[in-house]
Amino acid sequence: MSLGSTDVVVVSPPGSANAAGSYLEWSPILGGAVLSAAISTIMAAFGSAIGLSLVSAEAGRSTSMVALAIAGALWALWVTVSACGAGGYLAGRMRKPLADGSAHERGVRDGAHGLVVWAVGALLVAVITSSSLVGAARTAASGVAAVANGAGSLVSQQADPLASALDTVMRSNGATPPTQAEREEASRILVRSLAGGSLEPSDREYVASRMAARMNIPQTEAEQRIDEAFARLNQAKETARQAAETARKTGIIVAFLTAAVLLVGAAAAYLAAMLGGRHRDEEIDLFGGR
Repeated sequence: MSLGSTDVVVVSPPGSANAAGSYLEWSPILGGAVLSAAISTIMAAFGSAIGLSLVSAEAGRSTSMVALAIAGALWALWVTVSACGAGGYLAGRMRKPLADGSAHERGVRDGAHGLVVWAVGALLVAVITSSSLVGAARTAASGVAAVANGAGSLVSQQADPLASALDTVMRSNGATPPTQAEREEASRILVRSLAGGSLEPSDREYVASRMAARMNIPQTEAEQRIDEAFARLNQAKETARQAAETARKTGIIVAFLTAAVLLVGAAAAYLAAMLGGRHRDEEIDLFGGR
């Protein structure tokens, strides 16, 4: 039979039924993401327990902060690589094989599934972390940070440097104690001087004269008390500034390390998914058997 000029013959290639739709298969992706999130959550709880065992309120019995930071970074890297690798491998292995592409193309598609597993798993971990499902793990992690600060920091948090300085300046030695109004006035002068960086001679003489008259002490002794109190306040201010600067630098380092660990996890998920797809096509067991 001859074909007319308007007749067209179409031959469907293998796998064309899937070619019209998306190559992403969400069932293996979600399965891999759930596995990845579960491993991350469990290992985070283990890590918190290990961290608590390494610290103590007594400085001599606690592991150094540098060692704890290194151990925590290595643990986070190992957990991320393991969880993302496991989830990526599961997604690649469970994805349906398609015959419409070369081995290289199938590997790229398997790897893409691994990347989506990594992304969905990261979102799941974020949701789980913010929920009550891992409240115990979060409590343990907070305990690690609190205990690692040591008993000394707890004592320093309870002390008020300004109140302590005023107590020193206005110690009455049996004389009539300063009134609350005088104490508040001296407090305002010291706070203003700290903000300016120096104690004005006129303010110093004024407070010293009031204290000398009130407590029946020499003017020079009152001025000495004020100088010592102001020096201690300056030291406390510098200590707080250094602590804030240390916290800022620590936050920067933690942010960069977190981003680096997540990128390594993405690479692990991609490669593991490609490995899972190759084992699927070659019908190879995970441990090398057939």
